[in-house]
Amino acid sequence: MPVETRKRLLDAAELLSRTVGPAGMSLDAVAATAGVSKGGLLYHFPSKHALLRALVQNHVTAFRDDMDRRCPGWTDPGDEAAALAAARAYVEAARETMRQTDAPSSGIFAALTEDPHFMEPLLELRDVVRRLFERCPPEAMLVFHGCEGLFHERMIDPARWDGERAEAQFLRLGRLLDALAEGRARFLS
Repeated sequence: MPVETRKRLLDAAELLSRTVGPAGMSLDAVAATAGVSKGGLLYHFPSKHALLRALVQNHVTAFRDDMDRRCPGWTDPGDEAAALAAARAYVEAARETMRQTDAPSSGIFAALTEDPHFMEPLLELRDVVRRLFERCPPEAMLVFHGCEGLFHERMIDPARWDGERAEAQFLRLGRLLDALAEGRARFLS
């Protein structure tokens, strides 16, 4: 039950961080939304700061778990072909994350406004992904930066997010990686 309660609390915090922002997200509101007593919330998260930090870490962990499922060994590919396959899995994972109706990135951004130190797990993940793309042909870094741009756009202005346009961009990024894997798109030296 503690794992389920923790998940309900994180889901409630995600919802509230998107709808009322971190400033309006009280521990009482999170507890009520999750259907948990305030004491139950405090057992799992002794402060709002701890709850917001866990919210960010939860998203990073979920993304890494998704990548592990899609491409085991993605963080340490054996060769360029394996790195390109892992990069392709990353584009698909990013695309799937962005397709979600309730964008978790909005909740993450709301938490980041509360304390910039919450960015640490995201920066660590980005470093792992960057190292992955650095093991690919140089052109793959264009894909990495394209994905970064789409994440940034979704986080900064979710109200104007154009999912269809982003979907088309993710498909193009994936096709570029496919072309690189086939040796057809190498143009940088």
